[in-house]
Amino acid sequence: MKKPHRKFSLPTCLIFFALIAAGKTHAETPSDVWGKDGDSWKPDDQTLLDFSQAGYHQGRNDFPKWAAGVNVRDFGAKGDGITDDTEAFQKALEACPDKRVIFIPNGTYKLMDWLGVDQMIDKWVKPKPKSNFAFRGESREKTIILLGVGLQEIHPWHQKTNHGRPTSQWSWYGGFFWFQKSTNVGIENLTIKGGGKQYDEHWKEKGYNGISFREVKDGWVSKVNFVNIDGGVFVAESTQITVQDVLFTSTRNWPSANTFERNEGKSGHHAIEFRQGSSWCVADKVVFENQFHHELGLSKNVNHCVFSNISGPNLHFDFHSDTDNIRNCLFTEIDAGKGDLIWRNNFHGACSGTVLWNIRGENLSLPVKTSRISHPVLIEDMKALVLGWPGKLPKIKQAGRPWFEDIPPDKIEPQNIYHAQRKKRFEAE
Repeated sequence: MKKPHRKFSLPTCLIFFALIAAGKTHAETPSDVWGKDGDSWKPDDQTLLDFSQAGYHQGRNDFPKWAAGVNVRDFGAKGDGITDDTEAFQKALEACPDKRVIFIPNGTYKLMDWLGVDQMIDKWVKPKPKSNFAFRGESREKTIILLGVGLQEIHPWHQKTNHGRPTSQWSWYGGFFWFQKSTNVGIENLTIKGGGKQYDEHWKEKGYNGISFREVKDGWVSKVNFVNIDGGVFVAESTQITVQDVLFTSTRNWPSANTFERNEGKSGHHAIEFRQGSSWCVADKVVFENQFHHELGLSKNVNHCVFSNISGPNLHFDFHSDTDNIRNCLFTEIDAGKGDLIWRNNFHGACSGTVLWNIRGENLSLPVKTSRISHPVLIEDMKALVLGWPGKLPKIKQAGRPWFEDIPPDKIEPQNIYHAQRKKRFEAE
């Protein structure tokens, strides 16, 4: 005997289809390590650390709403995309009062040199320390900073790779906007665009780099578009830096056509890198429309840094160290796209203690112990915490890590543990 078809009322049908559209037809699954709304969380046992302190002013991300102190137009900036506006920007930077903003009206401002630097001394960058100020564009899409020439042409700094290949220091370092030895500094609401020709290949970057933080506490990059750049944001020896709501993209003819060393289709070298001992930094709400050799980078002695709510065509989780010295960093709510590059640069198990929470991708797989390029350390050896992973995980739940829970990405609750920890903390304060 046939079972009768179940009949839905019109309101029930509307609710059902609304849930499908919202992607909530699957029951959400709280984890053992967090529970529902954090009721099972035991931060003191060192299994799931508290990452809510990462970012500007310990994760608050309420960037200052300072009034404009100076306007670059008042110092002679033309914004026509042809005139060299560097001197006008430098004068505006020097004249900006404490806790004020350097305002940049809509236009295309061509820079032919960096800002925030005194000079190069013996191949090193001497800073002009300045705290409590920010660059702010009038509008994100129409305030454009055009990098007229690469840093290598302005300030040559020749280097060699570990394999003896000629390159430039600017292949992985520096920017046109420098923040050094300072606090409470930022840049927001504008576009930074490289003005060079088509990207060539790995290690031949000209130095069309956007922003560099060095020895900075409490800094931010917010609502910034990066177009046709070699390097996006470099954060060195710094703490409590937030990179939030940024877009990486390139124009049609910018990505490389060179097939050497997998350069084809790449648009730059490093997009975001927390490096050289930086700690408690976060990149949150980042969209990649193009592909870099290294999108999300961590280098030696970095700890407690976060990559949150990020998507791209084939993201590379770049553990850029040859020893196990990158500790306790978090990747959460990541759409890695194709997803076959996550472990490519994790030499010698550099990602010890990493937390992977809700990672999606078409071809994600756990690391395999086959070669230096693939990965020499198994996931069980990493002291990792992994939840929301599309595939089988080891059956290990050890306080203090390793800790694995087999919950698919579409069911893990919460979807973003960094946001959940911040919400719980701020509700309690």
